[in-house]
Amino acid sequence: MRSFEERLESALKLELPYSERPLTPQGRPAAVLMLFGEHDGKQALLVTRRTDKVETHKGQMAFPGGNCEPEELRGPEGIILTALRETEEEVGIPRDRVRVLGRLPGLWTPTGYWVVPVVGTLLAPAHEVPLRNSVHEIAEALWVPFTVLLEPGVYRRETRKVGTVSYPIHVYQVGGYRIWGATGAMIKNLLDRLEKLG
Repeated sequence: MRSFEERLESALKLELPYSERPLTPQGRPAAVLMLFGEHDGKQALLVTRRTDKVETHKGQMAFPGGNCEPEELRGPEGIILTALRETEEEVGIPRDRVRVLGRLPGLWTPTGYWVVPVVGTLLAPAHEVPLRNSVHEIAEALWVPFTVLLEPGVYRRETRKVGTVSYPIHVYQVGGYRIWGATGAMIKNLLDRLEKLG
């Protein structure tokens, strides 16, 4: 039986575009880290709630991440460097505690970013790597058990209109937390890949 990490690696190699999401591959380059770790004996995904002090996506649920620095765009691994740096800055997880497995396709946000999700795993149980949230950027960070994302009633599709275009959005309601937008699309794409593996 393959480990969870091996399944993630295999899923990332599949060709699977985002379902029905507008493709506009332009905008400010950015990266986020979809980080999995062992939390309370279960595989969990790190999700943050942004503060009301940040420039965009105020108060929304998101993965740690942000804008690419110019020097990070010069090399092929620049996107990975951005995701690891931003995660360290936002929640205090050192980059040497993360194993990068791969990435999902980039996607456009209506706020003008082209975001590439990097997928990785924590190299130690989550309780051994304490989170230190940036006061300016992160209001809260939580480990969402992976199995919760698969529970009936947690996921639903809604419709959002941007300009004259209406498109479906993927929403995960985890307790009192509404995870949607680009973050919801990334989760849905990864779950669809894992489902495709069987």
